[in-house]
Amino acid sequence: MSYDTECVFCRIIEKKIPSAIIYEDPYVISFLDINPRFKGHALVVPKVHVSTLDQLSDEATAHLFVVVKHIAKNLVENLGAAGYNITINNGRVAGQVVPHLHVHIIPRYEDKRQGVGFEAVFPVDEEAKTTLNDIAEKVKLTREIKPIFKDKEKEEQKGNEEKEKAENSEKSSKASSLPYESEYFNDDGTPKFK
Repeated sequence: MSYDTECVFCRIIEKKIPSAIIYEDPYVISFLDINPRFKGHALVVPKVHVSTLDQLSDEATAHLFVVVKHIAKNLVENLGAAGYNITINNGRVAGQVVPHLHVHIIPRYEDKRQGVGFEAVFPVDEEAKTTLNDIAEKVKLTREIKPIFKDKEKEEQKGNEEKEKAENSEKSSKASSLPYESEYFNDDGTPKFK
């Protein structure tokens, strides 16, 4: 994996800068934010150096968010958080300070700044509100996005259909290999009794 030697997160990944690591695997690392907004404010960072979410592969994105989910659950269970915010700042205009993709998980507590969240930071854009249909037409995806996970139910159904097909094929090959006419014999070769 290649790292950017100037990137503070790459240096944390390489253990060149100390950090309070709370999770690590071959693909992501999670550590506590050095400037926490609330107790337990954590970052989840892919080990591959990309600046924004759209630059990360679908598989890596899926893994990143599975880790985010587990870190969030852990913060709630072990720190007594009543909720949490998950946010990504993609690009300088969006408030990104470190140009390496990272997901903020910010635990929220009953006694601290309740209700201060998305709505307080991002007031409604009344102009954008009047053009929702026009905007939707411009950004609508025209291709299907295939899931990267396996649908267990569909896999089981497919497996059962393939098993049944194989059994039927085996029966028909037995029947076709019999030297007798099939109207007098069962698929397994035993005689039919009338």
